Amino acid sequence: MEMTITSAAIATLISGLTSSIITMLISNKNKERGLDAQLDEILKIAIKYPYLESENFTSGWKHDFDRNDEKYLRYDVYGTLIFNFLARVSHHCHYNKKKIDQYIAIEDWVKLHSLYWSDPTSIVENIDSYNKEFVQLINSFVTKRKKSTK
Repeated sequence: MEMTITSAAIATLISGLTSSIITMLISNKNKERGLDAQLDEILKIAIKYPYLESENFTSGWKHDFDRNDEKYLRYDVYGTLIFNFLARVSHHCHYNKKKIDQYIAIEDWVKLHSLYWSDPTSIVENIDSYNKEFVQLINSFVTKRKKSTK
């Protein structure tokens, strides 16, 4: 039995494919807008509390900080906010370092906050909180930083 593809069937296929592509592009743009909004909020926090992005401060991080020290309490939450954001960006970019770097200077940010990553307040916090691809990505930057500081 011979199948004949009609022009109506072809038009329906093309219309469906075009609609799917447009929906995907709109979805990606919405995700990027959401990431942009999150980045803006993080930057507003950093402007309000500049020590959070200061190497003089971040290099003094220890998981067993004084729980009465408001700066360290704030940094503990800020560090989680940073790595949650980086996890979302990394996922959006399919863990491709070049794509991530086109959006944000991830390596610089990870280097600045590497002690927070390496010495979390809970011993399994980073291992259990993030997926394997993200943990490997971040650890590659942290390892690179440790080698460069020796």
